Amino acid sequence: MEEIFEVKKINKPIRIDKYLKEKYEDVSREKIINAIKKGEIKIEIGNKRKLKFKPSLLLRGGEKIFLSEFNKEKSSKEILLAKPLLPEPLILYEDENLLAIDKPSGVIVHPVKSNLFEPSIVSWLIFKFPFLKEVGEDNLRPGIVHRLDRETSGVLLVAKNNFAFNYLKNLFFLRKIKKKYLVLVRGEIKKKEGRIDFYLGRSLKKPWKRKIVFSGEGAKKTKTAITKFKVLKNYKDYTLLEVMPETGRTHQIRVHLAGIGFPVAGDKVYGRNKKDQLNIFPRQFIHAQEVSFPNLSGKLLTIQASLPEDLKVILKKLSID
Repeated sequence: MEEIFEVKKINKPIRIDKYLKEKYEDVSREKIINAIKKGEIKIEIGNKRKLKFKPSLLLRGGEKIFLSEFNKEKSSKEILLAKPLLPEPLILYEDENLLAIDKPSGVIVHPVKSNLFEPSIVSWLIFKFPFLKEVGEDNLRPGIVHRLDRETSGVLLVAKNNFAFNYLKNLFFLRKIKKKYLVLVRGEIKKKEGRIDFYLGRSLKKPWKRKIVFSGEGAKKTKTAITKFKVLKNYKDYTLLEVMPETGRTHQIRVHLAGIGFPVAGDKVYGRNKKDQLNIFPRQFIHAQEVSFPNLSGKLLTIQASLPEDLKVILKKLSID
């Protein structure tokens, strides 16, 4: 089955191979280039469809792209085992196309080869909804269109079929899915709101870790990242924020807030602090409170997850102190 989508208006022309790589982050650029050369990707400019073109073809907006199954191939041959989770994650919303759950802290969304048998959200999902095995691009991430860190709690969206999977992935790509997080940071922020737009890149020493990258510092491997925040309440030595990331980079909120001098409370990677570790923070204080987006019918859907008890206890203690 062929997937068809129209390229939205672009401020600056972009190569088609680079555009598709940004849209399908889990597909390698080499694979995209090979698919173009094999004719597995077609493009329509005006009313003329082109079967042969170079990966360097510039997109300007308005083009229609036709994709074969290249982006649906399972990128992992590993077998994921269905497992229950106790207590079960709370289902916040469900219809015929999508599912939204309240992800608990301490559970990974999906495994990798090194922790294949660890209990995860996806192993529970295929235990409860076996048909999800056929949804998505990767055997280890059935139905998963975005992720939350292990310690982060809150709203997680799951596609229940491949049509919904591609629809949600495209919404994320176009930044039409709005997310709000409750985040407690160390330090007292005086201004009411702010915007952070540091570029992010991989750490050279620890590839799983992210770092802020400044102009001229390995620019080809950086990614644009934008985070907005509003101050909700000031405590002694801490500030509670509502954080709205406009992009969805790995560890974005944690790295950005640490980068302006206000690391997430309890963050052992980007905000290591003896006071946090020895006091009242069993985990990083980040909760995905709300997700809103147009559903497949075009109606705005807003899904919320209440602040979990362990984080409520922290705020109560800070209020007393």
